[in-house]
Amino acid sequence: MYELIIVNYINNLSKDDIVYFALKNNICLNDLELDYVYKTIKKNYKVLLSDNYQIIFNEGKNYLTSDNYQKICNLFMEYRNKFKSYLK
Repeated sequence: MYELIIVNYINNLSKDDIVYFALKNNICLNDLELDYVYKTIKKNYKVLLSDNYQIIFNEGKNYLTSDNYQKICNLFMEYRNKFKSYLK
C-alpha cells in the first residue's frame, strides 16, 4: 500500500515542489542542482528508499555544492530515520 502512495507522489512531483521544500529547509538550489535533484528523485527513488541509497549520494557530490550536498544528506537521513518503519 505504501508503495502505491509513494509512486503516486513521485509521478506528481514537480520542480516547484522541490524548490518549495528546499527553501523551507534552508537549501537554495541553482538551476543545475534543481535539475539533478528532480531527475534523480524521478528516476532513482527506489534506490533512494533502499539500503543502497549511498550510491546516489556518492554521485550527488559531482552535481551539488558541498553546502547543499551536506544539507540534503542531513535532511534525507532525518526523514529516512523518521519514516524507516514504512520503508520495509
